[in-house]
Amino acid sequence: MTDPMIAKSLDVPGGKISYEEGGRGRSIVLLHEGIADRRMWNREFSRMARDHHVVRYDLRGYGGSTPATSEYSPVRDLVALLDHVGLSRPLIVGPSVGGKIALDLTLSNPGRVCALLLIAPGYSGMDYDHVPGGKATFGRDETLSKAAADAWNAGKLEEATDHLRQLWASSLSGSELDLFRTMVRENAIEIFEERSGRFETREGAPAAARLSEIRVPTRILVGDRDNPAMPHCANFLARGISGATVQLIPGADHLLNLSRPAEFDVALRGFVEGLADPPE
Repeated sequence: MTDPMIAKSLDVPGGKISYEEGGRGRSIVLLHEGIADRRMWNREFSRMARDHHVVRYDLRGYGGSTPATSEYSPVRDLVALLDHVGLSRPLIVGPSVGGKIALDLTLSNPGRVCALLLIAPGYSGMDYDHVPGGKATFGRDETLSKAAADAWNAGKLEEATDHLRQLWASSLSGSELDLFRTMVRENAIEIFEERSGRFETREGAPAAARLSEIRVPTRILVGDRDNPAMPHCANFLARGISGATVQLIPGADHLLNLSRPAEFDVALRGFVEGLADPPE
C-alpha cells in the first residue's frame, strides 16, 4: 500500500518547492533535467512507489516551483526537502543537471546520500580537457544549443524546441515526444533564459576536482544516441569516483528513461538490488 501522491509545497528562502512523495521502503529521490520537470518521471513514480519511498520535485522555476529572485543553492533546497520529508540517506537518481546537483550534494553532505544513479550527468567544473578531442567533441552541442537560443530570441519557440529535440531527444516519439515538447514549452523561460540559474550558488569547490572524495556506490547510465560528448563525460566521472561504473544504453537519448523505459527499469532494479539494505 502506498500513500496518496498529492502535490505539496515546501517553503524555502525566497520561494516554494513543489514536490510529491509516495510509498514505503527504501528511499529514492528523483531529480530532473534542465529541459524537463518532475513530469519526466510520470511513468516511474507510481511504479517505484509500490515498494519504495519515492520523492520527486521541481527545481526552482520549473513546473510548480517558484523561480528564484535572489541567491539560492540547489543543494540547500534538496537538503531542506530531505529534512522536511524525513529522508536520511536516500538513493539519488540524477539526470543531467540533476546529476550535477546530486554530485554536489554528496560532496557537501556525504552522510546524506546512500548511493548515486546518474544519467548522462553534468557536473560542476566541467571542462573541454576532460574528454578526448577537447572542444571539438562538444561541437554539435554548441551548434544546436546556439541555434535553439537564436530561435528563442527570435520568438520561434517551436523551432527552438526542434533544435533541442535534435540534440537531446532524438529517440523520442509518440506520447514521450509530446511530453518533452510540453515540458519545454511550459518551462521555456528557465530553459532558454536561466531565470533562476543566474542566482544559483554552489556549495564548496567544483566536483570535477573532488571526485575521489565520493565514497558511495555510483552507477552512470548514458545513451548511445545522446549528445556525443556525454559518454566521454560519463567516463571522466567514472575514472574519478572509486568503484563507479558506466552502462551504455543502446537506442537511448538524453531523456534515457523516456526513450528506453524498459532498459532503465532493468538498470535501476539491478543497481538497487546490489545495494546494502537501508538502515532501519
